[in-house]
Amino acid sequence: MTEFRRSLPASPDLSQQQKLAKELLRDFRKGETVAVARVRAQLPDKASIVLADAQYVLAREYGFVGWPALKRHIAEQRSSSALPAEEMHQAVRDGDAKRMRRLLERHAELRARINEPAFSFDTPALVHLSSRNDVAPIDVLLDFGADPNRRSSWWAGGFHALHGASPAVAARLLERGAVADACAAAHLDRLDLLAALIADPARVHERGGDGQTPLHFARSRAAVDLLLDAGADPDARDVDHRATPAQWMLDRRRGRSRYDLANYLVERGASTDIFLAAALGLTDRIRTMVQADPTVLDLRTTQGEYGEKAPSSYHIYMWTIGPDLSPLQVAAQFEQTRALALLQTLATPRQRLLAALAQGDAPAARALLHEHPDLLQALTPEDRRVLPEAAWAARTRAVALMLELDFDPLTPNAGGATALHCAAWEGAADCVAVLLRHPRAAELVAHREPTYGGTPLDWCCHGSCHAGANKPHAAVARLLLSAGAEPRSDIRDVSEEVRAVLEAWPNVR
Repeated sequence: MTEFRRSLPASPDLSQQQKLAKELLRDFRKGETVAVARVRAQLPDKASIVLADAQYVLAREYGFVGWPALKRHIAEQRSSSALPAEEMHQAVRDGDAKRMRRLLERHAELRARINEPAFSFDTPALVHLSSRNDVAPIDVLLDFGADPNRRSSWWAGGFHALHGASPAVAARLLERGAVADACAAAHLDRLDLLAALIADPARVHERGGDGQTPLHFARSRAAVDLLLDAGADPDARDVDHRATPAQWMLDRRRGRSRYDLANYLVERGASTDIFLAAALGLTDRIRTMVQADPTVLDLRTTQGEYGEKAPSSYHIYMWTIGPDLSPLQVAAQFEQTRALALLQTLATPRQRLLAALAQGDAPAARALLHEHPDLLQALTPEDRRVLPEAAWAARTRAVALMLELDFDPLTPNAGGATALHCAAWEGAADCVAVLLRHPRAAELVAHREPTYGGTPLDWCCHGSCHAGANKPHAAVARLLLSAGAEPRSDIRDVSEEVRAVLEAWPNVR
C-alpha cells in the first residue's frame, strides 16, 4: 500500500493543521482519489470517517501516534521557539485572553510595550481588538495598563478604540476611562454625548480615523440631523480615501440602515457623482449628469480620479461598491432597474457591450454584437481589461462569455496580470477552471506577469495569505498543478493548506 508522508513546517500552527484535517475529511467524503488513498493507508477498514479520524490520519502522516501527540508537539515547539513579543502578537490576533494575561504577567517588556502601534493601520492592541464583540481580551489589556484613549498612528488620522467598538466593548471602555470624541459618539449613536460635544461648533468638523468627520461615522438619521443642523459639511471628504459620508455609506454589507443613510444625506443636500446616483437609483440626477458630460459613463470605480493617488489609497468605492465598475454595472449591482434602463438608453453601444460583458449577460452581449458586428474589433486594449477585471472579481460567467467571444486569455490588466493570475490570487476556483479549459491553458499557466515575475501559481500562494480567509486556494493550487504548473520549494508567503498541496505533489513521496 502507498505510504503518505509529510513534514511539519518550521513554525507549525495548530489552527492550520485543524483546517488541513477538515479539508481531508471534506475531500474524502467527495470521493477524491488522493484523499481516499490517504485515509485507506491509515484506516483501511473504515468506509466512512469523522473529523477525529481525519485528524488521526494527518498526525500519522507526520509520524505521530495520534492527534493529541501532534497537538502537544506543536504547543511545545511554539512555547520554546516563539519570542514573547511574537507570542503576544499572535495571542492578540487570536483574541486569546487567557494567553494574553499569562504573557503579560510573565514579561515586563510586554507590559511596557502594550500601547505600541503593532497591528494593521498602526494600531495598538486595544484598538485592534475593539471592534470584536468580546470584552475579555479588552479587560486583560486594560488591567495591564493599556491606555483606553491611545489612538492608532495611522498617517491619515488616528483611530480611537471607540471609533469602531462594538456596543459591549464600548460600554467597558467608557467604564474604564475612555473619552468619546464626536466621531466616537456618532459611531455609537450616543446622541446625548454627541449633542454635548458639538455644543462647541468646531467639533462637528473634527477628524477621526482615516481623517473621517463625525458625519462619516453617523449611524442614524437623528445623528445626521444633529450634525448637519450644527453646521457639518455633507460633502466633507476623508483624508485617506477622498470620499464623502454618503459614499462611505454605500457598503450594504454593513447593514441596510447605513445604505439608507446615503439616500438621506442626498435628501439633506449632499452632492452626488455618477456612481452614487446609480447606486441610489437617482434617475433625474443621472440624466442631468450624462447630458452634461456623456463621458461619465466611461468612468470606473478604481480608475482615474477614483484610483490610487499618493499618499492616499483608492477611493472608498473600492470597498463600498467594488473595483473597476462602470455606472451601468453599479446600477445593476444595486438592483436599480429604472436607473439601469435609463443608463442603457443614454449609453453608447460600446458602453452597453462592456457592461454586458462584465456582468456575463450573454443575451445582451450577443444582441449588441448582432446589431453592431464590428463592435468587438473596435474595443481598445483598455476596454479589453474587462476580462482580467472580471476574473479578479470572481465573475465566472463573465469570464466564460468573453472567452467564448474569442477574447485573448493573456489580456493583461493595468499591472500586467492575466485573468488567470487574478482568479488564482482571489482563490476563485470555478473561474480558474474555466480559464484552464481554454486551448492555450499551458501558456496561461506558465505566463509570468511583468511587475513581480510571478506565475499564476505564485499568485495563488500569495493570495492564500492575503486575499481573505476561507477561500479555496488549495483547490486552485491543485487545478494549476494538474494543468502543468511547476511547484516551487522556495515559496514562503503561502498558507499551510496550499503549502501542503505543494509538498504533497504529486502526492506520493
